[in-house]
Amino acid sequence: MKAFNKIRGATFYILLAGLLIACSTDTDTSTAIELQSDAIEILTAFGEAGSSSKTAKIIAPKLEQYLNSSVELKFSQGSIAGVGAPADGKTIVMSTIGLMALLPGVVPDYPVNSLTDLRPITRTTGTPDMLVVRSGLGINTIEELVVYTNENPNELSYFHVAPTSIHRLEFAALFGELGVRATLDTTRSNGNDDAMAGIMDGTLDLMASTSPYMTQLISSGAAVPLVVIHPTRMPLFPEVPTLLELGATTMSSGSWAGVFAPGGTSDEDLDRMFKALEFAMDDPEIVSAISALGMEVNLSESPADFSRFIETEMKRLRSAAEEYDFRTD
Repeated sequence: MKAFNKIRGATFYILLAGLLIACSTDTDTSTAIELQSDAIEILTAFGEAGSSSKTAKIIAPKLEQYLNSSVELKFSQGSIAGVGAPADGKTIVMSTIGLMALLPGVVPDYPVNSLTDLRPITRTTGTPDMLVVRSGLGINTIEELVVYTNENPNELSYFHVAPTSIHRLEFAALFGELGVRATLDTTRSNGNDDAMAGIMDGTLDLMASTSPYMTQLISSGAAVPLVVIHPTRMPLFPEVPTLLELGATTMSSGSWAGVFAPGGTSDEDLDRMFKALEFAMDDPEIVSAISALGMEVNLSESPADFSRFIETEMKRLRSAAEEYDFRTD
C-alpha cells in the first residue's frame, strides 16, 4: 500500500467501456455509401440497457441514411457475437475493451480472437469509468475514502460488476496504488443491476463501472463520485479528479468500445463500413447524444489503426493482470 500522501501526485486515467453512435437529420444523399446488401445487422454483446447498446440505437438511423439499407439491432448476443457469421458485409458487431482486449489478452483459451475471428473496423467511443461511494457515509473525496478504509479496514464492501471485468483491475489499482481497503461482496450477481440496487438500498458501499451507469446513481442522489478513470476529467463532473491526477498510473485509461466485422469480411466491405461510421459519427447531433451519456466520440484513423490499438491494449492489460494476479478460474 502506498503512502496516503502519494495520492496528491500525478494523474491517473482509466479506461473504461461505450460504443458507436450516430444520429443526424440533414443528410446529403450525394455522399451516401451504398452497401451491396439488403439489410445490416448490428449485434451487441450486452443487453439493451448497456452503453454500447444505447449507442447502437443512436447510430442506427444515421447508418440507414448513409448506407441506404435498413438496420436491425440485436442485443444480448454474448461474448462471441459475430464469430462465424457470414462475411458478406451485412453484419457488424459492437463490443468493448473487456471482451475484445482484456479477456483475449489474459485468458489462454478464450474463444474469440478479436484480430482474426473478427475484423476490427474502428474504435467508436471512449467511456470514462467511475468509482462511486453510496451517500450517507460522510465520504465525499477519494482522500476521505483512503483515510476511512485505513482506519476501518475492510469494513466497506465493493463490487466490480464481474470477476472478468475491466473494473476488477481498476479496483486492484485503487487498492494497490492508493491504499483503499475494502471487502469484495461475493453475494452479488454479475452485471450492473444488482450492484446499483445495492448502492441504492445501502447494502453495497463502493462500485466502479462505466459512466452511463454511474451517472444514474449520482443524479439520483444515491451515490457520490470519487474518481474518474479516464485520461481527462469529465465535463459532467469537472470537480471530480482522475486516477492519474491522484498518482495511480497502472490502470488509467477508462473503457472503450468499437465496431467489428465477421472474420473473412472483404477489405472493400470493411472500408465501406468504416466510411459510413466516420460520416455518421462526425455529425454534431451524434457527438451531442454520446456526450449526454457521459462518453466521447473517439474514431480510429483506419481499420488497421484500430487493429494496432487493440494489440497495444492487450499487452497493457496483460501486464496489469500479471501485476494484480488477475485470474478467471
